Amino acid sequence: MIFINMISLVLVILAGIMNAVMDVISIRYNTSIFKYLPKKWNYFFNPSLSWRNKWKNGDPFKGEKFFGSSTFLVFTTDAWHLSKTIMLLLFMIAIINYVPLVSIYVDWIIYYIMFGITFELFFSKFFIKK
Repeated sequence: MIFINMISLVLVILAGIMNAVMDVISIRYNTSIFKYLPKKWNYFFNPSLSWRNKWKNGDPFKGEKFFGSSTFLVFTTDAWHLSKTIMLLLFMIAIINYVPLVSIYVDWIIYYIMFGITFELFFSKFFIKK
């Protein structure tokens, strides 16, 4: 029974990881582990390049690369938008599956702290190349 009550907490922790991906690639890409992925992934993870994936030949004046590439299917074009989409889905599923661990108010504090700890560990430690 305790496992069922913790599903939402695990999902919020995973959302923290996705939020760290978003911030690391947008703020610290050059010092991140993502910079060292195979070269072909550079166009998906590097925000200075990946924004072009939405547009025909990388040019916004030529229109969308494919239907929805700059709107509802933008998550297919770069790692930042994919991470954001996954983060939001994880939050939504966590809400739907929420069962109190202690009480709503105590749980809010637990969830907030766990999200923050997870984010900070991945943002400053795990996703940074040293």
